[in-house]
Amino acid sequence: MSVSKILVLSFFAAIGAAGFSHAQDSSTTDSALADGVLASVNGRPIPQMSVENVAQQLTAAGETADRAQILEELINLEVLTQAAEEMELDKNPEVSAALQLQYTQTMANAYLARRGADMTFSEEELKAEYESQSESVDRAEFRASHILLDNEDTAREVLAELAAGKKFDALAKLHSIDPAGDNGGDLGWFQSSTLPPEFTSAVAQMQVGETSMEPVQTEFGYHIIKLVDKRNTALPDFESVKSGLTNLAVRKALAQHVEDLRAAAQITTR
Repeated sequence: MSVSKILVLSFFAAIGAAGFSHAQDSSTTDSALADGVLASVNGRPIPQMSVENVAQQLTAAGETADRAQILEELINLEVLTQAAEEMELDKNPEVSAALQLQYTQTMANAYLARRGADMTFSEEELKAEYESQSESVDRAEFRASHILLDNEDTAREVLAELAAGKKFDALAKLHSIDPAGDNGGDLGWFQSSTLPPEFTSAVAQMQVGETSMEPVQTEFGYHIIKLVDKRNTALPDFESVKSGLTNLAVRKALAQHVEDLRAAAQITTR
């Protein structure tokens, strides 16, 4: 991503909604730059903080942050902004609405960042969140083998061979079109999210040692499944996820705060 693209996409985020602060900044002159100001255009300053903000965005995007180039781009943007102001484009309804939206987003994000930074949570509150999250985690893991066939008729023929007493692993090696067939169809341990939902749904309803009574169709074909074992994975210890729990608690608290602010505000909609 180029410096120009970063600047165009996030100009107001980088320089703090400059379109709403130009008037108060115009006292700086080209001949005497104030501390923290790297350049000025017709007396309007370009602060070092603007360059640093854009540099941080570029670095976060995996790009090289050339501060000299960034400054040149900011000067270009300022020249264009002033030209647009001379044409009174800021009075255009669409432009005015876009400026207001950028200002609103910048201020709202700044407010949430400040509120979030000031929030603290007790050990008890974080442990309660840990317990709540632990209850909702799908900890089930399964170990299964399967025989994958490309059509239902063949799958039913293999089921008949199993019913006649033939060994599952031998039939997997003989008939399965999946490479796991070479290992008797063994898929190893897996979680529900890693295999097709039709497959894991069938496995979740089976008992250990049981083989599916019907072929299970997925996007890959028709499976005959044998559930070898199942277990629950261990939860991460509290200390290892404490930072993440704090972030989650902050997000929840901020979401509730927004609801409280809405409830206290006088809101009219069309």
